[in-house]
Amino acid sequence: AIFSGNSFIMTALLARFMGIETFGTFSYLILGVYLLMSMSNALIIQPMQVAHSKFAINQDYKGFTLLLQLIVAILLLTISGIMSTSVFPNIKVLAGINLIHVGILYSAWLLHDFFRKSFLASQEMKNTIVVDCIMASIQLIGVIGLGVTHNLTLNAAIILLASSYILSSFTGIILSGLSFQNLNLDKRYLQYHKKEGSILFVSSLLQWWSSNLFVVASGLFLGAAALGAFRLVQSMFGVLNLLLQTYENYVLPKAAKLFFKSKSQSKKYLRDITQKGAILFILILVPLFIFSKQAIFLFGGEQYVAYHQVVRGMVILYAIIYTGYSVRIPIRILMLNNSFFIGYCISFLFSLLTFNYLLHHFNISGAIAGLIINQLLMISYWHFKLTKHNFTLWG
Repeated sequence: AIFSGNSFIMTALLARFMGIETFGTFSYLILGVYLLMSMSNALIIQPMQVAHSKFAINQDYKGFTLLLQLIVAILLLTISGIMSTSVFPNIKVLAGINLIHVGILYSAWLLHDFFRKSFLASQEMKNTIVVDCIMASIQLIGVIGLGVTHNLTLNAAIILLASSYILSSFTGIILSGLSFQNLNLDKRYLQYHKKEGSILFVSSLLQWWSSNLFVVASGLFLGAAALGAFRLVQSMFGVLNLLLQTYENYVLPKAAKLFFKSKSQSKKYLRDITQKGAILFILILVPLFIFSKQAIFLFGGEQYVAYHQVVRGMVILYAIIYTGYSVRIPIRILMLNNSFFIGYCISFLFSLLTFNYLLHHFNISGAIAGLIINQLLMISYWHFKLTKHNFTLWG
């Protein structure tokens, strides 16, 4: 609630105070963070989350993962320094942005993400709340203060966010109780992360690009304003992402447990929970579709109203995504990981082959259409695989 709620409010405030063009440029930078985060999570955090099945989680192992994350931070700072002295600042989308500040933001953001997920994996909930509260309070107070005084420039926003993540990360280091003696590159840990992380790394890149290629391309083809509107609308649906995460974190384990007892009980449970969840989704999605203009005005302001059709397109997309969970969850239960991977391959290939045509001929509506077709392709393939395993919920 703290982390996602802060992200939801911050997006609305930044979009309103910055203006649609500046917010669009800011969105490019945020997409970069999310790409790096998916890569970092695959190599460091995701293997760490299941490492307890391989060996005991102690201070030395925590020190090993922290050292890996610090190495990533140093690499990002080095790359940003090199980029700031080369041709990159002359690229239109990067014009006027201090790339060293961006490197600091990326490094600190990933370090904060490391600590909050590390604490979660170790069941240190209080520590997670502390680092998130420090981050959120600095961001909210800072953006409101800069916004009302009309000083919220793009570089000011970057510095503000970087400061919040730096302070929360320093707090994370203190709360972790780690010292320099714990920092190590133990060969056993390194081999484990190399083995597990390499597979996850490829999958995470494929999944990220299949989900975001149309979003990135919409900014490049249609301009920063279109990307800003797109990202704003995506953030409006953040509450629904929380509900979908509940499926991953609660429904999936329970359905899997039931499956090993009784296949029919597992299917009945999934049907019941999907029908109940559908009521909640309908209560949210239908008003958003009908009152799309009012919704985007309340969230972003007058300058975003022209993009209200994006809200309606996103409603259709999320209706399909939710429906797809009745296929996605059984795929996970049956541990059809290859089918899961192939589904994202199909989605990515479709995006790669069609994004140019769809954006040129249908503009931002083409981007929404592409995302919708992506989901339909994945769901269709997964449903086909489930049919072969006789585990479809509605058949």
